[in-house]
Amino acid sequence: MNFVKTSFYSAIGTSVSLIVKLITNKFVAVYLSTSGMFLIGQLKDFLKITSVISNFGTLNGTVTYTARYKEDVLSLKSVLSTSFKIHLYFSLAVCAFTLIFKAKLSEYLFNSSDYEGFLIVLAFSIVSISIHTLFMSVLNGLKQIKLYVLINIIATILSALVLIVLIIKYSTIGAFYAFAIGQLLTFLVSLILISIFKPFSLKLLIGQFNNVQFKKLSKFSLMALAGPICLISATFFVRYFLASEFDQNHAGSWEGMWRISAMYLLFLTTTFKFYLLPTFSTLEGIQLKKEVFKVWKFMLPIIVIIALTVYFLRDFVINTLLDKEFFLVGTLIGFHLIGDTIKINGWVLGNILIAKAKTKAFIFFQIEWALVFAVLTFVFVKNYGFVGVSIAYFLAYLIHFILMNVYFRKLLWVKP
Repeated sequence: MNFVKTSFYSAIGTSVSLIVKLITNKFVAVYLSTSGMFLIGQLKDFLKITSVISNFGTLNGTVTYTARYKEDVLSLKSVLSTSFKIHLYFSLAVCAFTLIFKAKLSEYLFNSSDYEGFLIVLAFSIVSISIHTLFMSVLNGLKQIKLYVLINIIATILSALVLIVLIIKYSTIGAFYAFAIGQLLTFLVSLILISIFKPFSLKLLIGQFNNVQFKKLSKFSLMALAGPICLISATFFVRYFLASEFDQNHAGSWEGMWRISAMYLLFLTTTFKFYLLPTFSTLEGIQLKKEVFKVWKFMLPIIVIIALTVYFLRDFVINTLLDKEFFLVGTLIGFHLIGDTIKINGWVLGNILIAKAKTKAFIFFQIEWALVFAVLTFVFVKNYGFVGVSIAYFLAYLIHFILMNVYFRKLLWVKP
């Protein structure tokens, strides 16, 4: 399937996902308010951590080797059976951890013991969503984009319906259970559709654990783990700091700003993630430089137009996507939008690091951004109040982008 068709089907899936996010985000904002948004933010960050650990960061490896061995059944079975055991064993470990420490997790994440029962349900859903991500990686590697998108659309809509119903009936605790149920439903949807359409045999997942294949898959782990862990660590710190420095309404408003940002960046990151890595992987020297500037030339006007539109329509955007109680978002939006404009250009350079397997450099830049953002947030909030977190976000990405340009100076700025 060529790039145009892949982008077309990807755009359909992204459009549905965005519409559903807009709707569910509105329900969360209206029914749970800023304090509920704070708690949902805590839960989502925890789910991101469990997701990364439960697959040991091997998703890109599974995609790569599935694509490479799709005509070699024995090698494919060796890879997929090993990957399946990685997902199963690590997700069971996360499940056990969550069950054992449910009381402490409830207090740490949500400042309450009321969520222990929910964490039991969530623990088992972690195993199901881990197996689902394996299924999706295999479909991606086999280039079964139609089925991939179909599963995502059905699972997204079902999960959204459950979330809306449970929020209306049970408020915050209902939203929490909806996330756990949504993960279980997502797994069932993928299992049923794969059983019906049979893009690959599920028997390929059953086999011995292969140490050689494990080492191959593990090469992708460090970069896959570093990014989310650094991001989540930084956002956890910032959210807690804002809640302690001000209150949960301020922390929830910052979470609301983060969600608005994620929505309008979704199209760019989703569309290009299928293009940048394979393209950058095959280019070197002047050709790679030309490609980077070509992508920048295309992306920069788009992100600037989006940012300006969101800024000038900020009151409408905040009231439409969130609720009038999120008026504090207006304090943050200016600097945050400038930060996003720099962020998306830095993201292009980050894809070069992944494509060229520059593991040490990639991890360094992830840690660098997380530390700078956390430190600057502390400093600027102490000195300038709530708007300081937005200034810190902008400056963290500016520093990040400058440092990455210094790293790539020979490629981008030094004439051959």
